[in-house]
Amino acid sequence: MDEPEKYQFSDVARCKLCGECLSRCPELSLPLDQAKREKEKINKGEMSDWVSRICTGCFDCDYYCPNDAKPCETIVRCWYDDYKKNGLRERARYFMPLEPVNFRSYVTARLPQDEKKKLTGWDDTSTFEEFIYPGCNVCTVPYLTETSLLPGIPVRGGLDWCCGETFFRMGYFDLAEAQGKRMQARFGDMGAKEVLMMCTAGTVLFTVIMPERLGIKFDARFKPLVRYLWEELESGRIEVRRKLGLRATIQDSCYSKFLEPDYIELPRKILERIGIEVVEMPRSKENMVCCGIGAGFSMASNFNPIHLTLSTLKRIHEAKKTQADILCAYCAGCIQMLGVGSIFHPGALPIYHLLELVQMAASEEPARKIKQRARTMFIGTAVNQFPKLLSGSRFYPKPVVK
Repeated sequence: MDEPEKYQFSDVARCKLCGECLSRCPELSLPLDQAKREKEKINKGEMSDWVSRICTGCFDCDYYCPNDAKPCETIVRCWYDDYKKNGLRERARYFMPLEPVNFRSYVTARLPQDEKKKLTGWDDTSTFEEFIYPGCNVCTVPYLTETSLLPGIPVRGGLDWCCGETFFRMGYFDLAEAQGKRMQARFGDMGAKEVLMMCTAGTVLFTVIMPERLGIKFDARFKPLVRYLWEELESGRIEVRRKLGLRATIQDSCYSKFLEPDYIELPRKILERIGIEVVEMPRSKENMVCCGIGAGFSMASNFNPIHLTLSTLKRIHEAKKTQADILCAYCAGCIQMLGVGSIFHPGALPIYHLLELVQMAASEEPARKIKQRARTMFIGTAVNQFPKLLSGSRFYPKPVVK
């Protein structure tokens, strides 16, 4: 297949230039006439830099489009074309999942010895039909798996077991495809049949993005952690020993919208079951916005730490305005990003992973190390990113997935 045709995931022919996508976008919120003009430019591959920078690749616009033209993929395709022409800015290297030194490896290299040992044990490719897949983000917080609520099956994963989400969402389609094939071969060699996914993004990559967009199919069945927790609570296998009596607002995963229609309601049903009242932020569910990490995904931003921090601070401020007691996320990446942002926001709500709250309701005490992990991640980003930011926007050749 010719390169211009290979990674065409949107259908510009379906676009009627109604402007709904960019007008309803919770980040852009453009006047309708301006939204129409900008979308016409995007369809021609002539996207404005400021639109590119503000877009977080959250896929909300795909759900607003009345013609199923997939406008988000049109935007990301522009990023792909830019990447193929110019390569990546130097500061993006630190956020590439398979680079020797990246924002996750900086943290894992500084884990306590017990968690380092746990992570080493996870990196096992011997035959396993059933296992827990932590995803890259949980590799920086292995303590989350220290609970009796998870099934008694092994955890298998590591930083190089990446699902390819960052590559795909940033428009590095060739790298996403290469990583998808790598994981397809690994799971096949392991004989994987049933995989419990601690990562919503990974669930979507393995069940939707890889098979439907890149033609990479897996033999295993993938169950997301959120669905598992709800089923365990419903069956009584997880017993609610105490109602928590809190009010929570929820940071949704950008990928929740790709799964079955009731998926985005499951975290809310779980919180209600354990005695937590949900107070929604104005931008939530299908109108959700990214935790902040997506503010660095575009070629115009390329992980500018200022853009990331400001985006996260806006989200923390929105959560604070709900007057909830806590901010809950079911993505380990979200709790880390929000944790880093809370360093700069003294009034930030306490941040909890959904699993931690279910632990508390089941009379287990979660480890609660998010603050120290957030500090480590921030230090790594400051050390590695701010010198590059000050030195300009140099480019480096595209990385290679071996």
